[in-house]
Amino acid sequence: MALSVEVSELLENFQWLTEEQSYTLDQQQRAAVVDEIADVQMYLARLADKLDINIGEAIEQKINKNEAKYPAEKVKGSSKKYTEYVKEEQQESQKDETPAGKKG
Repeated sequence: MALSVEVSELLENFQWLTEEQSYTLDQQQRAAVVDEIADVQMYLARLADKLDINIGEAIEQKINKNEAKYPAEKVKGSSKKYTEYVKEEQQESQKDETPAGKKG
């Protein structure tokens, strides 16, 4: 799919740069990144159009899903995947269900 090719071309611009260097691109590097971002966006918009997907609504839905998966009070400062939080919650609920004085 052309979209994946364009994303790869975008990433090539950053492949050997440090994080700091990626924020301080020279004029030529920046121009190349601008072109590739435009290419990615055009293909993405075209795909969304063909599939009748409202990009703004899709973004809002994804943000809501992420907020449910990664509640700020649990995940702040952590890089765990949401499945690890689910496991921890299950373990906590099992502890809560274990009768007092009984090891389980």
